[in-house]
Amino acid sequence: MNCYGVRIRVGCASQYLHMKTARLGTILALAIGVTGVASAQPVVRDHREPPAVVAGPTEAPPPPKAEQWRPKHGQQWVAGNWEWKGGKWTWKAGHFEGRKKNQRYNEGKWENKGGNWQWNAGTWNAAPAEPDQPPAPIEEQPQSRHGQVWVKGYWAWENGGWEWTPGKLQPRTKGKVWADGHWDNGGGKWNWTAGAWSDAPKVRPAPPPPREEQPKFGRGQVWVAGHWDWDDSDYIWTPGKLQPRPKNKRWNEGKWDNAGGEWKWQAGAFVDAPKEQAAPPPPRTEDQGPAKPGYVWVAGNWDWSNGDYEWTPGHWERERRGKAWAAGHWDNNGGKWAWTAGKWN
Repeated sequence: MNCYGVRIRVGCASQYLHMKTARLGTILALAIGVTGVASAQPVVRDHREPPAVVAGPTEAPPPPKAEQWRPKHGQQWVAGNWEWKGGKWTWKAGHFEGRKKNQRYNEGKWENKGGNWQWNAGTWNAAPAEPDQPPAPIEEQPQSRHGQVWVKGYWAWENGGWEWTPGKLQPRTKGKVWADGHWDNGGGKWNWTAGAWSDAPKVRPAPPPPREEQPKFGRGQVWVAGHWDWDDSDYIWTPGKLQPRPKNKRWNEGKWDNAGGEWKWQAGAFVDAPKEQAAPPPPRTEDQGPAKPGYVWVAGNWDWSNGDYEWTPGHWERERRGKAWAAGHWDNNGGKWAWTAGKWN
């Protein structure tokens, strides 16, 4: 039986080993030869073109969207931005990121370079060692409560950045008035003067201007405007409210008067309504909101009821085919005021 049979003799094994050794020697020789040839060849450079750089969009990004956000302590607001995806602009909403100590965030921005728009991502850079100009104060709705004072919110300098401290109510100190803290620039440096209590003036000062309020309306009720009250040593705001109106009565608002150099409060009161109907007040400005297709805006109007005018707010009303809305109006006929109601014509 030859060496390719099932049974393998000792001689066949020796023959097989000799063949494998010879083959290995041939491979080594070829490898040495190839290495020698390769080392003698000059270096061949790759002349292929580098991959093409993808150019940015040629059309300008849309204006940034307005975003509503409130500061969070220790957090940095990263504004939303437009991204170029799939051949069109898509909006990426803003978000909060944890602030980095002694670092300041610079917002990313789009720049036009050679006709192409490129996005430069936002980065964190070293913050100035000293506080620079503080941001504009955040708009707040002051709160009022007897025995307490409203402390305005303010920007505080912390770890190389600005942190917002919200406003709050604080118990009042008898015989004292509160002065809010403030930032001032002196000699090119920004310095913070903390809020503090000081002695109340011996003579009552003039009241502050009334706060802006949005009046409310209700049938059989009257809006009593907010006003300043003198509370021991300072003014405190009393918000406006709706109050039931007695029949044939009219509300006269309270007011501050200066008599002999002293400010005194004349409280509001109900008085008898005039027997003759007076001219209606000017129409109120109303916020209609967004337009509603298929509807028409019916403006609000003054109604005469029990000796005084009451406001009826406007509303949206569904359109009627082939009809047009004619607004109502007040007319003076022979010295008397009469209301012509609106209708569809």
